[in-house]
Amino acid sequence: MGRGKKAQDAKAVLFKRLYGVKPGTFHKMLLILQKDFKALHKSGGKPPKLTAEDKLYIALKYLREYRTMDSIAAEYGVCKGTVCLSIQWVEDTLVKDGTFALPGKKALKRKST
Repeated sequence: MGRGKKAQDAKAVLFKRLYGVKPGTFHKMLLILQKDFKALHKSGGKPPKLTAEDKLYIALKYLREYRTMDSIAAEYGVCKGTVCLSIQWVEDTLVKDGTFALPGKKALKRKST
């Protein structure tokens, strides 16, 4: 294995440790979100403060690190409400697409018994 491959693997492991998903999964999520983001903002208006990528990073940080919305808001220079809406939008958009889903309540209950 060459040095380049080892460096890529190390970066992928670090990325997964930081955000909880592999880089490939992150890019699949981002493509779905960018498609919906463009549709939401195609009519123009004031440009949003956060991009689709920012919103995905925010949601993953919130879910992975259990950080408060206030601390994430301070990092991105937005209010807590914007962070909350961003997390909800990311979750709703990914679930609506159908590519990413969690098992239902009944499936989880069957595994525990």
